[in-house]
Amino acid sequence: MSDLEGWKEKLRRGILENNEILIELTLGGECGEWLPSLALYDKKRGSWYYFDNEIKTGFTEDEAFRNAIEFFEKLIIGLEVPVLKVSPFKEAPGEVYEKLKRLLEELKDEDKG
Repeated sequence: MSDLEGWKEKLRRGILENNEILIELTLGGECGEWLPSLALYDKKRGSWYYFDNEIKTGFTEDEAFRNAIEFFEKLIIGLEVPVLKVSPFKEAPGEVYEKLKRLLEELKDEDKG
């Protein structure tokens, strides 16, 4: 996947960030499936949140990565709505969603340019 550029390549390496938040992608293999997992770290609050959205698994690490990118692309263009949680019963505060929205706008602008 050497043809990747910009934010996709950064996410491929595991970390995508701006001055407010950090997005971490991990890929874990289990029972013949690779599971993509995205987490968000709020730099000001010092807190981690996980994306409680369904991201398709893959049969290979590369396929799982492509599925994570596809999910993130849908977030950027608004076809997917993020669900961020601290725990299964506690959603992230609105301020964290606003920070994610600003990052997604930055990525949308990067894709245009």
